Amino acid sequence: MSTDDNQSNDSRKKLTRETLIDRLTKEIESNLNNDQFGVDSLAQAVGMSRSSLHRKLEKLQGVSTSQFIREYRLKRALEILRLEDVTASEVAYRVGFSSATYFNTCFHKFHGYTPGEVKSRILTEIEEQDKSYSSKKEHDLSIETAVSKSKKNNFKNILILVTLLIPITIAAFYFYNTSSDKSVQTDENNVIDEKSIVILPFKNWTGDPDLEYISDGMTDAVTSRLTKVRAIEKVIPFTSALQYKSTEKPIKEIAKELGVANLLQGNLQLSGNKIKINLQLIHGRSNVHLWSEEYTREWKSDEIFEMQAEVVEAVARNMRATISENELAAIKKIPTKSKEAYSYYLQGEFQKQKGNELSYSNAINLYEKAIAADSVFVEPYVDMANLWHMGGSVWGFYDQQMAWSNAKVLLQQALKIEPNNQRVAEELDTGRFFYDWNFELVEQSYKNIVSNSVNDKPSVISLDYPIKTGRPEETLKAIERFSINDPLNVFYPFFRAEALFYLGSANEARELLTQTDPLYNGNWFYLRESAKLYYYLGEYEKSKDQLGKILSQFSDYPPILMWLNAVYAQMDGDSELTSTHLTELYTSYFENSSGSPAWFLAMYYCTVKDYEKALDWLQKSYDRHEVEMTWLREEPLLAPIRKDPRYKDLYEKVGFSSIGIPIKTSSEN
Repeated sequence: MSTDDNQSNDSRKKLTRETLIDRLTKEIESNLNNDQFGVDSLAQAVGMSRSSLHRKLEKLQGVSTSQFIREYRLKRALEILRLEDVTASEVAYRVGFSSATYFNTCFHKFHGYTPGEVKSRILTEIEEQDKSYSSKKEHDLSIETAVSKSKKNNFKNILILVTLLIPITIAAFYFYNTSSDKSVQTDENNVIDEKSIVILPFKNWTGDPDLEYISDGMTDAVTSRLTKVRAIEKVIPFTSALQYKSTEKPIKEIAKELGVANLLQGNLQLSGNKIKINLQLIHGRSNVHLWSEEYTREWKSDEIFEMQAEVVEAVARNMRATISENELAAIKKIPTKSKEAYSYYLQGEFQKQKGNELSYSNAINLYEKAIAADSVFVEPYVDMANLWHMGGSVWGFYDQQMAWSNAKVLLQQALKIEPNNQRVAEELDTGRFFYDWNFELVEQSYKNIVSNSVNDKPSVISLDYPIKTGRPEETLKAIERFSINDPLNVFYPFFRAEALFYLGSANEARELLTQTDPLYNGNWFYLRESAKLYYYLGEYEKSKDQLGKILSQFSDYPPILMWLNAVYAQMDGDSELTSTHLTELYTSYFENSSGSPAWFLAMYYCTVKDYEKALDWLQKSYDRHEVEMTWLREEPLLAPIRKDPRYKDLYEKVGFSSIGIPIKTSSEN
């Protein structure tokens, strides 16, 4: 390409950047005093989706959309404070901040001083310039004193004007000329959007521990409905809030850990056929009570859902978040008119959270009762399908193909009730990947998620699928986006570490796991994944430590744990113990157990470099249609046999080639 072509391309890129930034700044300026004008409004104003605008600004400016809007408002605030005689509170509302306190915090973080210091800084700058000028000219003062004083006064006036104009020029220069590598960054972790909230698990004050499912269910329901309000930038999911159920941590600490400005806490009581909820909305950093209310309703499904909707409307109103008509309709939607069905469903959810084989069995029974009480109640269909999927693919409770068959029937029934239900679509895609190996269909869904993701909610397809198909960098991007709303999600640390490992950043993966280990000592998913990844990283003692935590805390013993036990027994030279654990794997396979025992036997034989047996067990894994076969491309232990015709044949039959992904080369390990 010629120099002229390069210059032409550079000019076009610069023009595109400046044209977009110009449009964005004009829209923000036109809505400067509108505190409801946020990311969605700006994206709509310039005809772009929320995710497209975010990616564009990240590329051009190195900032998120919300950060871009906030920084523009703060720069305009500085201009106003320098040029006009106004208070900080007045300026806060003029540039679109609904809280003067929050404005002061953001201003100080961004500019390095408070709004109240602006005028004094101007005078200081002038005095310093004035002293410098006087010192230089002192020896020239004589009979021309009067003239010099006149000139000095003129100079002072000019200096004031120049001093006022400099920040305006700098602000304009920043927005029109800053490239992504030279952008001014702020500490996003310390600047928290005021429209962010966590609903802490409601306290069960019924006096009956068996009614805990009601208080948890109400918390989950309010959280779920609040996520429908787009004007609220961040709502922490119930699963992440659950860890604070019995915490003694102060409000400020919880708010800081979750990166939210507001917390809703409350308690639930039952008296006869009446349910009462007392709620308090608290500002996290100041611990100021913003709002409180008591709600009392009949324990009937329609009144319960009406109460949940009223709570959401009140919270949004007190957070100054506008609810659109469509959002209000979704919030007020009544999922079932059956009190009995809703009660069974809440009990099923409570059992599911316990995550063991007995609780899963109890949950299935309760979901079935909920459906029997109301056959058009969608939620129990979807959640029971998810339970079958997790029980078959992750926990190893059920035969994998039976689990998928049961889940598929439930999801198809749910689609008949709600054809556009997003959760149903995600569960179907997950099953098509793990059980059907339908790469072509899943690839289409994945591309749709990447290009049209506006709900910022994670799914297996957005996190696991890109790693297994050789695109770990896309998993990192997804986690970056999702963690804004759910910073403590247990899946993010090990998916991030896994992605880093497959990108060749072993040290970063190792460091990340070391940092997050103390946070998830009691989480089965994290312990399992980190035990495996530590093994691949060569951190055998840490892997053994995680394995020991699993075995001491949980009774469930799937094939992945048998494999790790066998590997470490072999490494320790304990042939008897190695044989014991291999027998466990063989028994699991011949008893048709789930959890991919044939796959893990293949992995064991790879570790001892018996590749003939490894290929034999890979074929058996394929014949059983085990879900771990989705690791066929990326599995490091298979690197030595990737050129073997039998491996290539399996690769084709599983379906990786159907989406144009070639076999991984040894140089990519």
